[in-house]
Amino acid sequence: MARIKHLDEDTINKIAAGEVIERPASAVKELVENSIDARARRIIVEVNDGGSSLIRVTDDGCGIEPDDLPLAFMKHATSKISNARDLESIKTLGFRGEALASIASVSRCVEVRTRIPGSLSGTYMRMEAGKVAEIKGVGCAVGTTITVWDLFYNVPARRKHLKGGGAELVHVTNTITEMAIINYTIAFELLSGRRTIFKSARASCWDDVLLRIFGLKTFNSMAPLQAEGRGWRLTGTAGDPFSARSSSDRIFIFVNGRAVSSRALAGALRDAYRNIIPQAKSPVAVLSLVVEPELVDVNVHPAKREIRLLREEEICSALSQAVAGALAARAQGSQAAPERSPHVSLHPSRAMIAQGSEQVTLPLQLGLDEKSGLEERAAEMRRPRVKILGQILDLYIVAEGEQCLMLIDQHAAAERIRFERLQERYINRKIRQELAVPITIDLSPSERILMESWNEKLSEIGFEIAPFGGDTISVRSVPALGKWLESAEAIHDILSDLFAVGKVGQGSINRDEILRLLACKGSIKSGKELGMAEMQRLLEELYECQNPLTCPHGRPVAVTIDQNQLERLFARR
Repeated sequence: MARIKHLDEDTINKIAAGEVIERPASAVKELVENSIDARARRIIVEVNDGGSSLIRVTDDGCGIEPDDLPLAFMKHATSKISNARDLESIKTLGFRGEALASIASVSRCVEVRTRIPGSLSGTYMRMEAGKVAEIKGVGCAVGTTITVWDLFYNVPARRKHLKGGGAELVHVTNTITEMAIINYTIAFELLSGRRTIFKSARASCWDDVLLRIFGLKTFNSMAPLQAEGRGWRLTGTAGDPFSARSSSDRIFIFVNGRAVSSRALAGALRDAYRNIIPQAKSPVAVLSLVVEPELVDVNVHPAKREIRLLREEEICSALSQAVAGALAARAQGSQAAPERSPHVSLHPSRAMIAQGSEQVTLPLQLGLDEKSGLEERAAEMRRPRVKILGQILDLYIVAEGEQCLMLIDQHAAAERIRFERLQERYINRKIRQELAVPITIDLSPSERILMESWNEKLSEIGFEIAPFGGDTISVRSVPALGKWLESAEAIHDILSDLFAVGKVGQGSINRDEILRLLACKGSIKSGKELGMAEMQRLLEELYECQNPLTCPHGRPVAVTIDQNQLERLFARR
C-alpha cells in the first residue's frame, strides 16, 4: 500500500500560510503591498482586536478585472510575473502568488469589492473557508477593498499564541509606518476601531513621515547621505550620536522600495558609529538602496524580507563611508553654526531640550541612603574582613578575604545594591524622584499605543508622565536612579526596554522584573575603571544587602578560591 500521498489543495494552502501569514501584521503587509503594486495614491487600513477579528484594506488603485478576481485567490496565480526569467527582473513588491490564497485559507470569510477605471460597476466576491461562496456585480468606487474576518479561526494553535490586541496592533502599526516611509507618495491611514493610529499625507519626500515617526528632535539631528556605484544608488539619512537608542528598532533599510532585514547593511551602518556610540547602543537611520533587479535576489523566503546582493561588499563599504562622511559633515556644521528648525521657536520647552540643556533631579530624601552612626558601627561589625588588591579586565575586583582569594563582578554587585534599594523605596512608596525641569519626549505611533497600556504600571514605579500634544509626552518624575536617568535619551531608552518586556502583568513577579531592568540599566558597567575608594565603597554597600551572593538575575556576584584550592592549583598538595 502506498504511503506517500498527494496533499489536497486546502492542506497545501494551510501549510503555505504558516510561512507567509505569521500574524495579523503579516496579512496587512501582503494586502498593502498589493495596493502599492496597484498604483494606489491612498491606502486606508482598518483593524479590530489588533487584526485578529477584522482587517480591511481600501485603496484607490487600478482595481481587479471581474474575470481575474477568482484567479487572484488561487495558489501561484499572479499578474506580476509570467515565467522564470521574470524572477531576475522583479519590479513589484508581490510576485509569488501565495498571499491571497494563504489569507483566504486561514480566515473565516474574505470579502472583496473592486472596480477598474472606466467601468460603470464593480464586482463583489465572498470567500468562506478558502472557497468562493458568492460573486456578483455591485456599485463601488474605483479601486479595491478587501475585508478579512476571523484570521486563524481554523488554526487554533496559531490563534492561541497570538499576543493581546494591543500587542498585535503595535506590530500592525510598525508595518504601516515602515511602508509609509519609503512610499511617501502614497497617503496612509491606520485605524483601530474608530481611533486613528497613524496618518500621513502624500509628499514629494519622506521628511513628513520621518517627522511623524521620529519626532522633531531626532528628525533635526539627522544628516542626509548618498553614494552610488555601477548598477546601484544609495540614499538615506542618519541620526547623530546623541540620538542613539538601546534597541535597533529605528534602523529602516529598503531595497528597491521593499523593507528588508540585511545583517550586512546593518553591520556596515554600525561600523560607521563604532567609535562614536557605546557598543550597546544602536543608531537611528533610514537607508534606501535602488539596485538593478539582476543584482538582487528577493526570492529567498516567502515573507520576502531576506535578500541576497551580488555586490554586497562594495555597497557595504560605500555605505560605511557615506554615513561616516555625513556624520562628520554634520558635526562640523553644528560646531560652526548650529542649525535650528523654524518649528523649534514655536515650542520653547522642546527647543530647550533640543539644545541639550542639562537636567537635574531634586534632592532625594535622606535616611534611605544614609545610616545613623550606630547603624554604621553595627554594619561594620557584620562585614567580613576584605582587603582590596585591585581590578582586572575593568570588570572584576580582586580582593583578599579571610583565608581566600575573591573575585567580585562589579556590575553584578552594583546591580544587587541598586535592586534592593529600589525594592525598599517601592515598598515605602518613596521610589519617585522629581525632575527640576520636565523633559519632553517624542514617541513613535507604536510607542504611543504601548504607553496607554503601561501608564498605571509606570506610575507605580516612579514615573509621572502627562500628554504634551500629539505624540509627545512630558516626564515630570522618574524612578530614583540618580543622575543616570536625567536626559531625554536615557528616559526614552528605559521606556523602550520596559515596553519590550511585553504584556503588563499584575503582582510582585512583574514588579520585580521591572525593578531588575531598572537596576541593570543604572548600574556600573563592565569596562569601567574603578578607583580603590570606589571599589571599597561598592563592597561595603554590597555586604549591607540582604542577599549579597547573587545579582537580581541569579548570577553569582563573587567567586572565592580558598587556600586549599590555591595550593592544589600550584601542586603544593
